[in-house]
Amino acid sequence: LKAGRLSREVADGCMQYWGGNGFMWDNPASQLYRDGRLGSIGGGADEVMLGIICKTMGMLPGKKKNG
Repeated sequence: LKAGRLSREVADGCMQYWGGNGFMWDNPASQLYRDGRLGSIGGGADEVMLGIICKTMGMLPGKKKNG
């Protein structure tokens, strides 16, 4: 989850720096943007990954017992 978010943030910063040239097919920033997004999508949506992490750590909200 963290790696996926960080790769998107870095790629976005690179695209901001390169401007219009960042969208050219052979530009490394464009490749990072595409590949980073694919890695993030391949791992699952952020919300799904958060649910898995919470379940693994036992942090999901449980059912409250009455009485």
